[in-house]
Amino acid sequence: MSPQIGRAALGWAAFLILASGALLLTLSPGTPEFVVTLFTLCLGLLLALIVVAGVVLTRRRGKREDG
Repeated sequence: MSPQIGRAALGWAAFLILASGALLLTLSPGTPEFVVTLFTLCLGLLLALIVVAGVVLTRRRGKREDG
């Protein structure tokens, strides 16, 4: 994974997590907006997890090829 792609994706994930987390504090549970915002938070967390896993796998592969 290219460092620029990883950094951009992690930035998007952080934006999704922070924005939806802040919105969840203002919305009342049970409303459609709350559900959509909660879904967005889960997507941000999933994106962050995928990026971190990609970085870890890329570093491990690089170490294995070098050593």
